[in-house]
Amino acid sequence: MAALLVGVLATACANLSNAAVHTAPDGKKEVTIGKAVDTVGFTTVDVAQAKGYFAKEGVTAKQELLGGSSTAFAALQSGSVQFVTASSTALLSAKTKRVPLQAVASLDYGVSLQLAASKSWVKDHHLSANQPLKTVMKGLTGSTLGVVSTTDLTYYHYLMKQAGVKQDQFKTIVIKTQAAALAAVQHGQIDAILLSPPNSYLAQAQGQADIIASLHSVPALKNMAYDVLVVSSRFAKAHPDVVKAVATGMARADNTMAKDPRSVLDVERKHYPKMSDDVLMQSLTYVTFAPDGKMSAAGWEGVRDEAKGSDVPDTSSVNLKENQGTWTNDYIDTERLHTPAPSSSPASESAG
Repeated sequence: MAALLVGVLATACANLSNAAVHTAPDGKKEVTIGKAVDTVGFTTVDVAQAKGYFAKEGVTAKQELLGGSSTAFAALQSGSVQFVTASSTALLSAKTKRVPLQAVASLDYGVSLQLAASKSWVKDHHLSANQPLKTVMKGLTGSTLGVVSTTDLTYYHYLMKQAGVKQDQFKTIVIKTQAAALAAVQHGQIDAILLSPPNSYLAQAQGQADIIASLHSVPALKNMAYDVLVVSSRFAKAHPDVVKAVATGMARADNTMAKDPRSVLDVERKHYPKMSDDVLMQSLTYVTFAPDGKMSAAGWEGVRDEAKGSDVPDTSSVNLKENQGTWTNDYIDTERLHTPAPSSSPASESAG
C-alpha cells in the first residue's frame, strides 16, 4: 500500500498543475474539495458550504469522494481538485518523498478511528471495549482486516507493534469505501475494520459489529494533529486569496461543530440520510474539532512520534516547524473568522 502511494504521487508530480480557478457569474471563485474518505470530520466541507461560510469568503465549493489518501493526493497534484481533506499521517508519509503539499487548516485533532469487529469474532474470542488495546490486538490475531485507506494500514501496523504481534499474523483486504466495509463485515468477508464516525457507530447501532477500541483512548494519539485540509504548495503560491478563503471558511465550520454540534444536524442528516440523530450526535461529540482550525508544532510532533511506531518511512528529513513547507496557519484569517457569520446560507448554494 505504501509503495502504491509513492508510485501514484510520483506520477502525479510529473504532471503538476496549478489547477485553474474559475469565477462564477456571481463573482465567487469555484473550487473542488476532494475527500480521502467519507467521515464526520470531513463534513466540515458540507457545513462550511451549507451554512454560507464559504460564500462569506467569496467562494463556492463542490466536493468529491476520492477513495483513500493516495487517490486524493494524486487528484490534488494532477489539478482535478484544488483541495483535499486527508489525514496528517498520509501527508507526512507523502512529505518523506518531497511531494510539494502542505496543510493549511486543521479539521480535528486526536485520532478518531475506532476498531470494530464482527459480533461473531467478538463472541468467539471474548473481546470487549473494556480490555486494553494490547489484549484486543492479540485477540484479533488470525483475523482478516479491512483496509479502506493507506491511513488505516498505518494505524493497524502501529497497533500491532504496540501490542507486540506480527503483521503476518493478520490478513488484509482492500475495500474501496467505509460503506462497503460495513457490508463486508456483515457478510463475513472481513473480521474487523478501522472505521471513522459515523460509520463506526452505525455498524454498532445496526448490530453489524461491536466497537472494541477507540484510538482516542491511546495517550500518544489523543492530541496529535489528525484530519487536515491539504493543498499543493504551488497552488497556494499562485492563489493565496482562494486558499485563505477556503481555510477560513473551514475554520469557521470547525468552531460551529465544536461549540454547537446540534446546529449542524440538518447538514449531517442531508449527508447521511440513513443514519439516526443518535448516531450523528455520538459522532459529532466524539470528534475533537480544532478551535479556529489551527495546528500546533506539538500536534505535528505527535504525528512524527506515531509514524515512528508504525511503518511510515523515516520522517527525520521532514521539517515540521511552522511555515517550513508541511503546515501553516497563515491562511486562516482570524479577524474575519470572528466576525458574525451569515444567518442562513444563500438559496443558490449547494453542498456539492
